[in-house]
Amino acid sequence: MELWHAWTGLLQQMLQTLATDWGLGAGLAVVVLTLAMRTALLPLTWSLALRAAARQQKLAMLAPQLQALKEKYATDRRAQMRRTLELYQQHGLSMADGKSLLGAIVQMPLILGLYQTLRNGVGPAAFLWVRNLGRPDAILAILAAVTTAAAMAVAPQMPEQMRLLLILLPAVFCLLAALHLSSGIALYWITSNAFGTAQTLALRRVLKRRS
Repeated sequence: MELWHAWTGLLQQMLQTLATDWGLGAGLAVVVLTLAMRTALLPLTWSLALRAAARQQKLAMLAPQLQALKEKYATDRRAQMRRTLELYQQHGLSMADGKSLLGAIVQMPLILGLYQTLRNGVGPAAFLWVRNLGRPDAILAILAAVTTAAAMAVAPQMPEQMRLLLILLPAVFCLLAALHLSSGIALYWITSNAFGTAQTLALRRVLKRRS
């Protein structure tokens, strides 16, 4: 707990320094701090995204063989699992990507710390049309939902049959949450979503050049 308090305290100090000492104000301080955090995590998130994309491409190539195994061993689940594992091993795959899971775990306390800091430390400052960043704002909530949908829409290799659901469901949850949380949180979501969308578009461009 002491380490957690030290981390959130450091983020709070950085937020106050940006807002007051640098004269950015609370709104721009949230944007800058969010961008700084996402940029610091970029080497990790970029490598994880490349790894996930490569895994998805391999799975797409193996889809016919996996389907054939399901049909062949429809009544023998154990044999089906054994043959599936053998096929995965032949192509350098595992049932679960441990490195990606570890990367997500590493990011979690960093992102949650920033979220907690913004939830507690934005205060009643004004930003653009928002008179109080400590209170919800409908326009920012809608923008947070729209950027969430955009970030999901550009995700590579999204299952077509679930595409609309995977785009709309997170956006709806984001909208409902943003309508009950501070505008500072919505501003953080908008900034982070915009960064993530740009990163995904850049990743797709790199993958297209490699293919």
